[in-house]
Amino acid sequence: MTARSLTASTLTTSLLAIAAASAPVMAQPAPVDLVFVHGTVLTPGGSAQAIAVAGDTIVAVGSDAEIEGMAPPTARKVDLAGHTAMPGLYDMHVHTYFAGRDKLSCRFAQGADAKTIVAAVKGCAAKAKPGEWIIGGSWVGAAFKPGEQNKHLLDAVAPNNPVMLNDESLHSVWVNSRLLAIAGITRATKDEAGGVIDRDAKGEPTGVLREVTARYIERFIPKVTAEDQLTAVKAATDEMLSYGIVGFTDAAVRPAMVEGLSGYARSGGLKQYARGCIVWEPNSVEGERLIANRQAWSTGRLKLDCVKMFLDGVPLEGRTAVMLAPYEHRGGPHEDQGPGDGRGLKLIPEDKLFPAVTAFDRQGIQVKFHAAGDGSVREAVEAIAAARKANGDSGPHHEIGHNTFVDMADVPKGRELHFTWELSPYIWWPTPITSVDIATAVGPERMKRLWPMREVVESGANVVVGSDWPVVPSVNPWLGFETLVTRQVPGATGDPINAGQRISREQAMALLTRNGAAEMGRLDRGGTLEPGKLADLIILDRDPMTVPVGEIHATKVLATYIAGEKVFSAAEQAAR
Repeated sequence: MTARSLTASTLTTSLLAIAAASAPVMAQPAPVDLVFVHGTVLTPGGSAQAIAVAGDTIVAVGSDAEIEGMAPPTARKVDLAGHTAMPGLYDMHVHTYFAGRDKLSCRFAQGADAKTIVAAVKGCAAKAKPGEWIIGGSWVGAAFKPGEQNKHLLDAVAPNNPVMLNDESLHSVWVNSRLLAIAGITRATKDEAGGVIDRDAKGEPTGVLREVTARYIERFIPKVTAEDQLTAVKAATDEMLSYGIVGFTDAAVRPAMVEGLSGYARSGGLKQYARGCIVWEPNSVEGERLIANRQAWSTGRLKLDCVKMFLDGVPLEGRTAVMLAPYEHRGGPHEDQGPGDGRGLKLIPEDKLFPAVTAFDRQGIQVKFHAAGDGSVREAVEAIAAARKANGDSGPHHEIGHNTFVDMADVPKGRELHFTWELSPYIWWPTPITSVDIATAVGPERMKRLWPMREVVESGANVVVGSDWPVVPSVNPWLGFETLVTRQVPGATGDPINAGQRISREQAMALLTRNGAAEMGRLDRGGTLEPGKLADLIILDRDPMTVPVGEIHATKVLATYIAGEKVFSAAEQAAR
């Protein structure tokens, strides 16, 4: 060996020694401490029998023999007993505080007639103190006879209490005379931009207020304590856990409710992964302040990294969703086509909308749009396009929510502009909302474009689903799962709505699991059951991928685990 080769060899040895001395000591993987065996485990590649978990992480998915061979005697064992384990679900559009509040407020069945609603309010008034607010819901416009819904019905049973009843969409309220007086709304009050006061033939307010005017009423509600907010949030999130929902987006966080949501997260009570979208409105100082302080309210598993913009209303009897073409004529004594020149109510002027979306995009803040009509969907698409043009394509994956109607020309834009479609399958089976209110407002031809799920899924864009609870009476995701596949009444009965927009079970599962996790920026940690991901899983009483399609909606969650922690047990709940 030459002197040169000796020197090189010595140098190499020295460098290796130095590297070894400075290398970090690798921690040994945590031992398996939890296994699920003897079941059907739904994985990206098909199915397995068992899962091994170390700490909060899945380390293996395989056969019973393989997984049991990894488990030391000290490991906890969950016998699936032939049941199905699958990834936890994501609901990308809920209103947590309102859902919890409604569970604790003056309730009546969605779609109840006037007699039933009045009886419920009478019962609530009997328990209330004079002057105490009575808040409840949710009424459906189609349930009333023409001219029947009036403040005087509420006055008769609750003359000493302000009454505010939300409709099924949370875009309109029905109030009594006492509350109109508190708000200063009289015959002389003019409709403000983006709002509607329903009036009788003499011009008197009927007590039904829509959109901006409905929200105006809320400023008179006595401030809800942080403790009461927290109670409402707990009630809502506990119910979501019972349905297997491990992650959700609160679609409209306002200053008056953020204390309860953030406080529950800070306490560790909030088990789900939660994203909050702060409501942004032009000239709203409180909203701007909350957005600026969003990091201070983000805590635990709650992230406030999203803003919500309401572009329009809803295509129900009030006809406030923005459409590309005018609504159908009402018929009867009112031949008008509704507000906004017959095309609905635009809630944010374009000269305010586009700069705001561009500014949020530049800051990396996701924008979630409420857009029900095809006209407002077009406006959201154009706002996102303006932001991409100004800032490039690296900004956040903005979401267009609801999409009750989407023009075919806008379907490819999701993939082109890198945004997400969020649709509401919980709403679309034949209920009064769909089969009466929406159908009457838009007519049979446009009903063929109702919720074009298959089109947006096949466009290649990311697509997620949201219940919009409590706009729908139940947050049960299995209703949504089944109706995505059938487009029929739960139980797979009756005529389908737009059968051509049906999707497969595999596609439906992806929407509710993988796609939701991806939209929340946590696909590396959740959305599927495979090694390296957190043990976010649910155990079911049946396999939704193989049972008769009309039985999917009846699926029951036996247990919910988040990061390996059991956060819901049907057996334990029944034993309480």
